[in-house]
Amino acid sequence: MKDTEKVLKDILSDHFAGQSQRLTMLSKLVISIIKMSSISYAQLSLVLNPFAKRESNFKRIQRFMKEYKFCRKCYIQLVWKLIVFSNQWVALSIDRTNWKFGKININILLIGISYNGTAIPLIWTLLDKRGNSSQQERIDLMQSLMSHLTIKQKGQIKYLLADREFIGNQWISYLKSLPLIFIIRIRSNSLMRKFGQIKEVKVGKYFSQSTFKALRKQRILFKHQLYIGGQKLGKSEWLILISNKPISKGKRIYQERWGIEVFFSACKTRGFNFEDTHVTAPSRLSSLLFLVAIAFVWSYKTGEWLIKRGGKIPIKKLKTRKAKLFSIFRIGLDYIKERLLNFLTLFQELKLLSCT
Repeated sequence: MKDTEKVLKDILSDHFAGQSQRLTMLSKLVISIIKMSSISYAQLSLVLNPFAKRESNFKRIQRFMKEYKFCRKCYIQLVWKLIVFSNQWVALSIDRTNWKFGKININILLIGISYNGTAIPLIWTLLDKRGNSSQQERIDLMQSLMSHLTIKQKGQIKYLLADREFIGNQWISYLKSLPLIFIIRIRSNSLMRKFGQIKEVKVGKYFSQSTFKALRKQRILFKHQLYIGGQKLGKSEWLILISNKPISKGKRIYQERWGIEVFFSACKTRGFNFEDTHVTAPSRLSSLLFLVAIAFVWSYKTGEWLIKRGGKIPIKKLKTRKAKLFSIFRIGLDYIKERLLNFLTLFQELKLLSCT
């Protein structure tokens, strides 16, 4: 186990600065999170250091989470180099998740890379409130991300995908200033009008068909000239998308947005049980999310590696279709967890986190 911790520490030290003891603790925490599938301090203190008392481990975790400052740019560059090839374009997804701990609202706004059915977290912020993010909060997060990317990396971003929360005149104006294509889902009661007309109509009236239809000409929505397409999904459900570019292929690309929901699910009940935490301070929650993100990336890369080596994803039969029993992330997580709990080496798997 010490060898595994040392190799992980050496790999992470190539990307994160800090004293040797801090990097050792960082490695121990990532490994403990995978072992326990939890970020609860009480759970992590059981396995952090078997030669120390549980109370001592608990205090060490508290002290580390209070004092260690993660380098946002270092993390973003690590993920980008692990996930994105030099000649590859990427789609980003932005979304939000929240829950309550007692009377405290935990509200996370996050941008990730859409990647093979999931999303790899890049950057996030904790919102000190409940409910939707403001337009300025989204702009600030995007600007922060762009400030940590190289000119070449910015040029690789082809799409930004967002759900119905992410609308507004100011937000769309900002997105139009970026060299990317945005595809945003809107509500069926959103208002639009044709050029030269004053009368506005609800967009749902334009899309009563069951197949996706893109309007050829732009319409005025949210005070902007935008392309729009959509379809009716059910009795009272629509899929309506807006974009700054023609949107005939928008539905296929927008489906990539679902990956960010998969990541949130992996953070919670299907992976690391993020909601187990009793931490409420935004800075410490953000640091916890850094640890979870590193564990998630390692697990996902390991799952990919196992499948490339011939591993299979079990299939279960439902009434109307077949479905995968596990995700790639879950296959990788369970594999790493099993080897850690049985004191087996993980040298090949750790190399998956190395950018060299």
